[in-house]
Parts: sequence; C-alpha cells; structure tokens
Amino acid sequence: MLWLLTAPGSERRWKIAALCGGVSALISLGINQIIGDFIWHRPRPYETHPAVYHLTQSHDPSFPSDHASAAFGIAFGIYFIDKRVGRIFLVVATLIAAGRVVVGAHYLTDVLASLVISAIVAALVARFGRPLLLRLAVLLERLTDPLVAPFQRRWRARFDTAS
Repeated sequence: MLWLLTAPGSERRWKIAALCGGVSALISLGINQIIGDFIWHRPRPYETHPAVYHLTQSHDPSFPSDHASAAFGIAFGIYFIDKRVGRIFLVVATLIAAGRVVVGAHYLTDVLASLVISAIVAALVARFGRPLLLRLAVLLERLTDPLVAPFQRRWRARFDTAS
C-alpha cells in the first residue's frame, strides 16, 4: 500500500520503506528456517500439551514464529525509514504476534524471538542497504508509476473538486 500511495515523481521515502520492510521480512524468514531446521526444532504448544485449545494444525517448528517474523520484519523495516507510519505497522504486527499466541500456535517466547530477529535484521537493512533499496526503487517505479499515475490523477481530481 505504501508503494501505491506514493504519487509518481514524488519523494521515494514510502517506496524505500516498503522495500525495506519486504527485504527485512524475507531475511527474517530465512533466519527462522535456519533456526528451526538446524538449531532448535521446538514443537508447537498444542503438540507438547495436547489438552490445550488451539485453532491451528501446523507442524513446522514453533520457534521462532514465521507469521510474527514476517509482520515484524515489514513493520520494523518501515519504521526505520519512516517512524510515523512505522508505528502503525508495529501496532498491527504486535496484534498479529499476540494472535499467534492466543490461537495456540506459538509460545510467547516464539513471537518475542521473532520480534528481536526482525528488529535486528530491519535495522541492518535500513542502515546498510539504503543505497541498494534506492536503486531498486528507481528501477521498480519505472514499471509501477505508469500504472499508478492514472489512478493518482483521478483521485487528486476528485479530492480537488471536493474541497
């Protein structure tokens, strides 16, 4: 959404934030796979405690949470580029992580580990990957801006006539 809400030809901060969030989420998920497959395969709470109520049947490792890592990776990636918008995404990521615990899919430590992994990854991507993210944004907007421009013009025309 941040990418599409950025008007063609305007400041690229939201586009860079969107890319930073996506890259951070992908790297965080990759780290999760390494941890779950090679370091520590922790069973899900409902596998360890069969009497516990749960709404999921996943049998991949519980630690760390992929859902929480993806959500926090996106949120922290955006936050480190644009703090104002990033706060909204962090609230949503926190709700997603809490939901994973509530439905019995993860322990609290699973989602907390995801938060830590994703925050570190996003900080590194935002700090050291910004020049690459900018180049990628410039390349990708060549494809997306011509598609988005007509919708942006219509939206602005409606907004201008409404005021």
